[in-house]
Amino acid sequence: MKASKQQLAQVREQVEQDFVGLWRRMSSLWGISPTMAEIHGLLYITGAALSMDEIMARLGISRGNVSMNLSKLAEWGLIRRVHKRGDRRDYYESLSDVWEMFTLVASQRKRREIDPILNTLRACKDQLSPETLGANAEDAQVQEQRGRVQDLLSLLSLMDSLSQRFFESHRGLRAALELLAQKEE
Repeated sequence: MKASKQQLAQVREQVEQDFVGLWRRMSSLWGISPTMAEIHGLLYITGAALSMDEIMARLGISRGNVSMNLSKLAEWGLIRRVHKRGDRRDYYESLSDVWEMFTLVASQRKRREIDPILNTLRACKDQLSPETLGANAEDAQVQEQRGRVQDLLSLLSLMDSLSQRFFESHRGLRAALELLAQKEE
């Protein structure tokens, strides 16, 4: 049985609502606000360039909230501003490449979460170093702490250097994940 145009429109509207709701729920995993995720979800699922007024109407969000979150999404590089010939309004569209989107989100999370952890671990390592503590660095508890800090710093530094290589190109991340996913033959 073929769906009528009206039924098709209802299905597409329901999918849009479900997708935007999913994006909202996933926002905490990405470290972004639910509204920022909703706006990005709407732009991504529609694949269309939408004006601020269209976004406000479809999501029921205030102009100020839409404006602020569009600015953040643009800062992250997840959306871009576009213009339509003969129209003075700004329109916004999402990146369509999911690998590039994932790489940008992961890179932002790393910058906001992992980099401060690495900086703190390096500071802890310096505070426990023989250069700082002198003869007290030989204390068994100090050596134990220094070893634990160094182990964690080594692991996270390795992960950081790998992530940097992947973030340089979303193609690199995709190739690495595909390689890891290959079954042994």
